[in-house]
Amino acid sequence: MPTYEPVRFAMVSPARWGRLLLDSVRESDKLELTGVFSRNQANAQAVADEYGGRTFSSYEALLDDDSIEAVMLPTPHFLHHPQTMAALQAGKHVFVEKPMANTLDEAREMQQLAQEKGLVLAVGLQGRRGGGILKAKAMIDNGELGQVVMAVGTHGAPLAMNYTEADWETSAEKIPGGPLDNLGVHYADVLEFLLGPVKRVSGFYTNKITPFDVIDAGTANFEFESGAVGVYTVQQVSAYVSQLSLYGTKGALHLKRFGQELEWQDLVDTQAAKREGPTLRNIEFDGPNPFTTGLQEELEDLADCIRLGGQPKVGAAEGIASLRLIRAIMESNDTGKAVMLS
Repeated sequence: MPTYEPVRFAMVSPARWGRLLLDSVRESDKLELTGVFSRNQANAQAVADEYGGRTFSSYEALLDDDSIEAVMLPTPHFLHHPQTMAALQAGKHVFVEKPMANTLDEAREMQQLAQEKGLVLAVGLQGRRGGGILKAKAMIDNGELGQVVMAVGTHGAPLAMNYTEADWETSAEKIPGGPLDNLGVHYADVLEFLLGPVKRVSGFYTNKITPFDVIDAGTANFEFESGAVGVYTVQQVSAYVSQLSLYGTKGALHLKRFGQELEWQDLVDTQAAKREGPTLRNIEFDGPNPFTTGLQEELEDLADCIRLGGQPKVGAAEGIASLRLIRAIMESNDTGKAVMLS
């Protein structure tokens, strides 16, 4: 049980993902929904009727309300920077979804203002909170994989196949990285969480399928400071996939469905593996599901930091690091050169 009064928060633009966030803390005794704002007032009222709180006629009116201590921003990416800056200036703590901003300069401005104001700024990168990811991290740190030499990841979903010209996701100005911003930023965070900082990255992307000026698919090669190498691919025009394989000198670990399933692959004779296939076994683990209890944990982490002090597990520094990596992939494509990050 918490030893403090619930943090009173407001939800801005509660669409599909915002409702998932609200579902995750519906029964939380650490957070209390106090306000809702959406440009669609009918949607705001429907959310308030279902989850509680009252509606506001504007974002400015919401920020002027002293009863609200924190705002949650599962909003379009291009709004993250101005909405966060306005909230911080108004003295509100902020939870902002990934990526925390469209540019590194914007992200650093957000970080600096939060520090100056003494406010908590948390970023929605819940992957590293998932039980499977945490189990993989423990196995790496305990030496069960030996030395990790390679990571191979892929992430995709047919998001862009349903876009229309009216959708903000079709504008490269509003979402510069396309699937890198929607999906790839999660694996950027998870890869560095598991394997440490990336030293060098090269990448390229393409836009051949949709008529919009956004990326359809991309790929990147990483060199980690540890000496490991990695390959990552992402797309938003084909079937759903989310898998990460980590290859170490003692065996390999395969994470499926964003770490909701783990498989261990033993080292076996090469010829036997060719004949009989790899030797795999499921690995049991406990911990949050990244799409349910993981969301609850990241929001309650925000509440703990507000009431008890401290910094969130995924704050501005982690948000900047993941954004830096996906923007380096784009820079490499645009310049035709590898990008050094350290």
